[in-house]
Amino acid sequence: MIVIVAYDISDDYKRDRAAKLLLSMGFQRIQRSLYAARGGREKARQVAAALKRIIDPVTDRVDIILVHDHTWETRIVIGEGANIPGAKPKPGVTLA
Repeated sequence: MIVIVAYDISDDYKRDRAAKLLLSMGFQRIQRSLYAARGGREKARQVAAALKRIIDPVTDRVDIILVHDHTWETRIVIGEGANIPGAKPKPGVTLA
């Protein structure tokens, strides 16, 4: 499974802390506030608990989504960006 984390954090300091946390937990940055890593429910729970200590639940939002490998492999990527090792899309699906 792939764990996807997307956030909208208003405070620069908290946003930077969240980014560093995700990277330290093995997530790869896909876009400015979108990260992905191999994992499952336990990894999702761990990242949720850690981010809960950083964000302000009144002004910020975090979405954590679990995606099966076969669904991840069918995504369409346009342009250059990070790929998760071992989770590359099937040939012909990535548009560069």
